[in-house]
Amino acid sequence: MYKTIIFDLDDTLTSNLENIKYAFTKVLEYRKEKYSEEKFIKFVEIDVKTWSDRAKGILKTPYEDNRIKKAEWLRARRFIRYFGEEQITYDEAVQVNNLYMDAMKEIVVPQEGCYEIIKYLYDKKYKLVIATNGPLIPLESKINKLKIMNYIDTIFSAEEVGYIKPHPKFYEGLFKKANIKSKKEILFVGDDLEKDVKGGIENGIDVCWCNYNNEINNEYKTNYEIHKLMELKNIL
Repeated sequence: MYKTIIFDLDDTLTSNLENIKYAFTKVLEYRKEKYSEEKFIKFVEIDVKTWSDRAKGILKTPYEDNRIKKAEWLRARRFIRYFGEEQITYDEAVQVNNLYMDAMKEIVVPQEGCYEIIKYLYDKKYKLVIATNGPLIPLESKINKLKIMNYIDTIFSAEEVGYIKPHPKFYEGLFKKANIKSKKEILFVGDDLEKDVKGGIENGIDVCWCNYNNEINNEYKTNYEIHKLMELKNIL
């Protein structure tokens, strides 16, 4: 029987694409560039690939032993990839990233049923945890804007350990902070096949995949699959 429900945040409890778009427009304004959908699509592709390359071990930082500098380097790297090394210095990329992260705190769009399902699970006495690869800076602000902070027991960011899902050290840090003793009592709820689903499977956790976009999954065997958050009522 599950006692703890762990939620990913971005694109699981939030509709993160609109949040990213807003922050990206602020970056372009700072750079005195005009926004276009083509630019936004390019940035999203680079952003996704940066974190995918990091998770696969393709992208390595020169700051592996310093989690703060490592996070700074990785987040700056995506802007260097986007603008090009000839167009932006590392220090400028760090500054742009700080602006981007501040903008990410301003607008948060919840997934349909986010508040209702969190309140439902809280009332049923589940321990609720949020665990994300996302940065610490906007994390608490996002959760507050979702109006669910009072229901959440533990908040955990990959920045706290310097490793992202699906790396085992992410889960080691998560279990320690959330005081989780038994994996059998956990259900992880997330939208990303490569991070949330693969991470759960490889680390011995039951997983519920939030397949909001009706994707085809021929690679990972999930314990549950939902298309709306309120469908969790059929499981829990």
